[in-house]
Amino acid sequence: MIIVNVAMMQEKVIQLLEENGFTYQEKQGLKLYFQEPSNDITTAAQTAKRLIKQSSFGSALFFNVEEV
Repeated sequence: MIIVNVAMMQEKVIQLLEENGFTYQEKQGLKLYFQEPSNDITTAAQTAKRLIKQSSFGSALFFNVEEV
């Protein structure tokens, strides 16, 4: 499981990651929990971070991705 900590545009982040194989689990405050599409959590966290950064809105966001 990975956690994306992001304050703004949470719905867009959820939509982006779901379109790329991640499964949204829940939201707790600023934390969005996702199940990764593979068993390699490190690669999944890097992929999520790259997808958000490369999106049209990603350059304006302050976020981080954690492995759980």
